[in-house]
Amino acid sequence: MRGEEYYGGAVFWSPRKVKEARDRQQEQELQEEQHRLQKAERAHLREERKQIKLQATQERRAARAAARILRGQERARKAEEQASRAAARRTQQRLYSALKTAKKGKKKSLKASIQAAPGRRAAAWAQGSEEASGTAAAPPALTSRGGRAIKTPTRFL
Repeated sequence: MRGEEYYGGAVFWSPRKVKEARDRQQEQELQEEQHRLQKAERAHLREERKQIKLQATQERRAARAAARILRGQERARKAEEQASRAAARRTQQRLYSALKTAKKGKKKSLKASIQAAPGRRAAAWAQGSEEASGTAAAPPALTSRGGRAIKTPTRFL
């Protein structure tokens, strides 16, 4: 073999072999081109899927943000309604208590009410034998409606 290479050894191809070699080379180039096109198509589809996924993620994020804003607005609206109801309730209670005190009038002292209405007493004088009317006796003991003796505290005497 070394001798053939050394001396040149030209190779002659038949036209049929040349045609087959050219056909094989064209087929190989065509397959390589198809492979490149498929690879480019896969990359394009991958990029497209990535863009679709990114867009869906952004839409979900925007939807969550909108829902968060709506929840905040609803919470604020409920708090405002609750505050207005509480203020209305306080106003109503103030009006009611003012009306009640206006109807009640001035508070009368206990002594004045006892003197003004002798028929309506909180406690009745104890019934017993009357002593001599001329002597200065201690005032008779007070009794409640149930009959128990009412003892006035010494600090009020």
